[in-house]
Amino acid sequence: MTRGLTGGSRLTSGTGLVSPATAGTAVGRPTDAEVDVERVEPESKAAVWRLLGLAVSALTQGAVMVVLARRGSAEMVGQYALGLAVSAPVVLLAGLGLPTVLMTDVVQRFSFREYLRLRCAAMTVAVVVIGALAAGRGATAGMVIMLVGIAKALDGVGEIYFAHFQRRWRTRAICVAMVINNLCTLVLMTALLVWTGNIVITVVGSVAGSALGSGLFCWSVGRNIDADASRRTESASVGRSLGRAGALAVIALPVGLASALNSFNFNVSRYALEQTHGTDALGVFAALSYVLLAANTVFSAVAQAVLPKMTRLYAAGSLRPLASLTMRLVLGCAAVGGVVTGVAVLAGGNLLNVVYGPAFAPYDETLTVLTLGVAIGGAVFILNSALLATRRFGRQFVASVVLLFLSLVASMALVPARGITGAAWALVLILGAELLLKTVMLCRAIAVDGRPARLLVEAGGRRRKADVT
Repeated sequence: MTRGLTGGSRLTSGTGLVSPATAGTAVGRPTDAEVDVERVEPESKAAVWRLLGLAVSALTQGAVMVVLARRGSAEMVGQYALGLAVSAPVVLLAGLGLPTVLMTDVVQRFSFREYLRLRCAAMTVAVVVIGALAAGRGATAGMVIMLVGIAKALDGVGEIYFAHFQRRWRTRAICVAMVINNLCTLVLMTALLVWTGNIVITVVGSVAGSALGSGLFCWSVGRNIDADASRRTESASVGRSLGRAGALAVIALPVGLASALNSFNFNVSRYALEQTHGTDALGVFAALSYVLLAANTVFSAVAQAVLPKMTRLYAAGSLRPLASLTMRLVLGCAAVGGVVTGVAVLAGGNLLNVVYGPAFAPYDETLTVLTLGVAIGGAVFILNSALLATRRFGRQFVASVVLLFLSLVASMALVPARGITGAAWALVLILGAELLLKTVMLCRAIAVDGRPARLLVEAGGRRRKADVT
């Protein structure tokens, strides 16, 4: 089941990245290979397809947690959550953030098939590494981790197709793939759990759903998109394909490192909770934190959707519109987060009782703490997209290292003493630190490009004045 980024401000067109000389042509006027006029989707339809896919994804992922909690146990939820926590950083590191690099490769230095081949090879390596990590666990936990890792690797292959489809305005294909993946996962996992009561057999349903949606469907659609253009692009570079793959890996490596570290940071509190309070406590925490994961699914897709526009704005030197767009989106995330937190304060215990059962109702305080991370996490996703548009990938990695250190300190200080609530506070504090760090990074990126960092503040001020008038 699917859930949801090198230094220097400018590079020459020979690198495949945007330079002042290429910004007007590579971004302002897409090539014939990039746009198929007869089949391109209007922006309004693309937004509808994105929203539908996200809604199905968020609902089915939550439904999986509910099924495991009600038909299984908190321990089963914890085992499944542990599989996700162990496999996600490995898959992200091996995946090299290639979908993001593909989306921002506005001059198309590399063909889609080169991205796909590197991604498939990387996912194979990821499965091997996850298998080695799973071997150190017990039989049941190890099998769950291994199966979840396979499902995540299949989803990793699907993500590179998603980036390709989005560049070609085939958002309907993305939506259909997400629906097939998530609905099949939910139906199969539910049926297998009811039939067997075995968590290992149940997780096989997740592998099957990913194989159908992220694998088979994406392959069947993707092989027909720009096939002739891909063959023409690759015919001139067959003899140096390994060298080109290496060059692509070098460009994308900081993205993969940053993504893996971000995932690891997000899961440090889970690792600490499982070690100090057991799998049952991890299961409760995973169920409660679904609200944050669901919000992240939506915010991640919004950030991915605006990334091409942010990339075009930066490449064209339109930094003021970029700052204004970023500020509006951040304020929107804050508004959504405020509503979610208000609902948790007023009715958190009742909602937990209805959704997960009476055993989860006493944890309403922890739920409220986690909802504080909704607004912060959404703002972080938007700031990340703005930073990715500048293609300062190496700085993302440095930020992730700093956040990893802070995450370790917060988890060691809060989780052993306060358990589930301590894990929630540790997660929210790290999100807050990331928000501050990414804000500073974006302001500096704008300043380095010759514009004052106060553009972000000015954009917010103009927005507030417009609202008043």
